[in-house]
Amino acid sequence: QFDEILRDETPPVDGEEHLAALTAGDRTFWATTRETFFNTGCNRASLDAIEKAAFVLILEDSDFEIGTVG
Repeated sequence: QFDEILRDETPPVDGEEHLAALTAGDRTFWATTRETFFNTGCNRASLDAIEKAAFVLILEDSDFEIGTVG
C-alpha cells in the first residue's frame, strides 16, 4: 500500500497540496476550516479514522513556511 501511495503521481486538487499545514496555523482559522470542510461526508469519515488511529504515518516531504510563533 505504501509503495502505491509513493508512486502515485496524481496531482493534488485545489486546496489539498498543503492541507497538513492547517494544523500549524492560527487556531481560530483552523477550527473554522475544520468545521466547514471536515464535518460531513467523506472528509468526516476520513478525519474520524485518522483521529481514532493508534498512530499516523506522514509521508509529506515538503517544508512549510508557516511563519513564526510568538
